[in-house]
Amino acid sequence: MKEREVVVTIKDAEKITGLHFTLNHQGKMKGMQSLSTSCTCNSFCKHRSKNENMVCSHCYAQRQMKIYKNLEKCLIKNTKILTEQVIPIENLPIINALYFRLEAFGDLNNTIQVINYFNLCKKNPDVRFAIWTKNLWIIESVLRSGHKKPRNLQIVYSMPILNDKNDKIFEWYSFVDKVFTVFDKNFIKENNIEINCGAKSCLSCGKCYKKNKVKYINERLK
Repeated sequence: MKEREVVVTIKDAEKITGLHFTLNHQGKMKGMQSLSTSCTCNSFCKHRSKNENMVCSHCYAQRQMKIYKNLEKCLIKNTKILTEQVIPIENLPIINALYFRLEAFGDLNNTIQVINYFNLCKKNPDVRFAIWTKNLWIIESVLRSGHKKPRNLQIVYSMPILNDKNDKIFEWYSFVDKVFTVFDKNFIKENNIEINCGAKSCLSCGKCYKKNKVKYINERLK
């Protein structure tokens, strides 16, 4: 008799690897699933948060973790697991979702983390993944080492500076799919910026997760 295929679910993966998958998002991400690390133990995030011109000085994730302490503990644990060793692909879960977000609360720390995320995408070829990051050089290093960007992954450059309309990112980093920028209300009014993120739920919108003509995602500062 042929052996039954072993299917690793998200709950199984948490038991096997210790990784915590966030399945109960609220607000615009209600209904979405994600895997994240903590911005509170990311040296790049901590450095940027001290500069008032940076988006990180208005960090929504930090505010969330101050409220939900158990979430913070899980994300800190995720950081350690995802950055210290490459997880065997057989221990990664099969995800039952249309869209899946990588890094809803933190950012990339090192190349090991990127390889783990690439492997999760490859394990789930029918899921549309998107990752938000300000640390593009880490992904670039992984690609230069011989790893290929998964076809089902959209890489979104999260602009670190408020009100920055930099249009050179696609020239500098050819693997970037979209640019996400946060604008304050005065800049929006003075420069007639079209806000195309925030009014809809991510689940019903999906523009960040699809290959389409939308290259710039603009959000109002919360």
